[in-house]
Amino acid sequence: MRLFARKEVPPLAPELWKARWQSLVPPECRDVPIEFGGHTEIAFVCVNHFAMMLQDGLLMEETFFDVCKHFQKAGYHVIWLMRCVQDVQNGYLKQGKPVGGGRMQWLWKSPTTNFGRWTSDNYDASIVLQYKQLPEGELADCEAQVLQRVTWAESDRNEEMIPGRTTFYTVGVPGTPAQLLRWLSGASLGSL
Repeated sequence: MRLFARKEVPPLAPELWKARWQSLVPPECRDVPIEFGGHTEIAFVCVNHFAMMLQDGLLMEETFFDVCKHFQKAGYHVIWLMRCVQDVQNGYLKQGKPVGGGRMQWLWKSPTTNFGRWTSDNYDASIVLQYKQLPEGELADCEAQVLQRVTWAESDRNEEMIPGRTTFYTVGVPGTPAQLLRWLSGASLGSL
């Protein structure tokens, strides 16, 4: 009996990964400078009332919160899309069992920021995780379930910037690149 291994799609280099996500929107919506209060930040994607940042991995610097505040003060809802496929593969991020209602529980060992603080302090922002590799082809039409949106988190030390561990919950909306594009284009999350 011959067993066939599932073919893994090799991960894209960070620049190619970023360009692939940016391809969802027209060129004029990519790498858009947003000025507010005499300071400028670049949104990797800026469309409608969304400023989207793209980050390869979960490693976050303290400037994360400052960048989000800048976009929010300028009137944008922030979407921070993080590729964490490698964190799942390396065991830093573990997916738990579904908890009902389309929600999923995750455990983040040795986190680099506090999602507990993030979810309680930021109402005009969303963290979207890419937890599976992107399939080949155009993302605008891609219906592969590769995304999860963080809805709630609790850390063992919520008052600290970097806790010891974090448990968080996600929902699968938007769960696909095509759903993300529909959201960016004006569809409500409930209609996806």
